[in-house]
Amino acid sequence: MLKLASALLCFLALIYPLQGLRAADDLYGEKGISPEAVRQGRLGSCYFHAVIAALAERRQDAIRKMIQSNGDGSYTVTFGDGKKETAYPEDLRYTRETGYDLSAGLWVAVLFRAYAQRVLRQALLQAVDSSDIFPLLKQPAEELVASNDALVLAYDRAIRAEVDQYGNVDRTKLEARLKDQMRPISVPDSVKDSLISTLESGGFFDKMVEMIKQNGELFGAYRAVGQGGIADRVMKTLAGSARFQENQSETQAGASMEEAVAQQLPIVACTGGSRFYQEITQGRALPPEAEPWYVNAHCYTVLGYDAGAATVSLRNPWARHPDPDGIFNLPLRSFFLAYAGLVTPQ
Repeated sequence: MLKLASALLCFLALIYPLQGLRAADDLYGEKGISPEAVRQGRLGSCYFHAVIAALAERRQDAIRKMIQSNGDGSYTVTFGDGKKETAYPEDLRYTRETGYDLSAGLWVAVLFRAYAQRVLRQALLQAVDSSDIFPLLKQPAEELVASNDALVLAYDRAIRAEVDQYGNVDRTKLEARLKDQMRPISVPDSVKDSLISTLESGGFFDKMVEMIKQNGELFGAYRAVGQGGIADRVMKTLAGSARFQENQSETQAGASMEEAVAQQLPIVACTGGSRFYQEITQGRALPPEAEPWYVNAHCYTVLGYDAGAATVSLRNPWARHPDPDGIFNLPLRSFFLAYAGLVTPQ
């Protein structure tokens, strides 16, 4: 038994090397769990970082409970529905060293990687289920995908290595990369071969490409909101529920905002689909006063609402535009025109 445990630890050490990772007590950094600590990197992941900053503004304790250190440089994240994913050192380094997340501390990168693995695991399960691989191998393949982190990470890392900035992946190159990533995994070769051969069966590869394009930022492809991940999907995954309230009128937008703030709900607002967005789509220019803060098809964190002054406080997850730190106030009228609505937990 001791020999088996020792061998397992050695195997995990090969797959998830711990060298160079920041200490566990640096998880939350100098700024702690706060919106100011959250800073989007060079991918179009505003929909994710804006939600994380909103949760940091209203539900710091929930984030702390969500992230569990395993004492070996890895962290397990428990999502709103109770499902879990573990973020490993190699993948956290990848997220930080590539500049995909620039937040203070590691906690945002931990949530980012755990969310990416969850999305991929769900996509793999759906793709295997609909594939035409040999029936006797389908069930063990699904069970392996559901329970084996190393297998999901093999796909994750292979996709990251081959995806281009538009979310496209070459099937032949992906297959070769998968073989390389799966080589150290201690499962029967027949199962490995079946999971790799699914790329050729039942539209599996096409489903994978569709998932990658919809969530390209999670795998290193720059995708804009509306093409990539959606804020309410992230909110539901992390907070356990989500609700989108469309800005139908200035009065209604103010009432919805006032109610959400009174209930201390995390709030995100996106410009995609807004009235300003439609103006740009139709080739018309926006008012000059929007230039210092408006970004098309972009998500922001709502920090507060002053009902008396009818002004909304927002933060750009870029931590800039405008400076300092992307924080600015808008009249309710401008907010109504620039943002499609509010994303909150239910």
